[in-house]
Amino acid sequence: MKKSLYFILAVFTIIYIGFLCYKNITGVESTAVDLIATYGGLAIALLYAAINFFGNPLKIVFFVLLILAVIVLILTAVIPDVFRNLFGIA
Repeated sequence: MKKSLYFILAVFTIIYIGFLCYKNITGVESTAVDLIATYGGLAIALLYAAINFFGNPLKIVFFVLLILAVIVLILTAVIPDVFRNLFGIA
């Protein structure tokens, strides 16, 4: 089961890299394209981590930390001014 999931994720990774190449070549500027380019790799990485981390209590802790890091990443993308002010980067 795990091998088939890794195979599917590998195919998604290749498709994602192809999508990034398409974006670089054509220079398409669209909200949907930008969202896929920004968060597609993140989603694939999370899926890899989820498959790899389940089954061991220590790995589950790392998975939770990864989820928290992703939440912070999304928050910094949505409301960067709050974090700039928080760290005095304004």
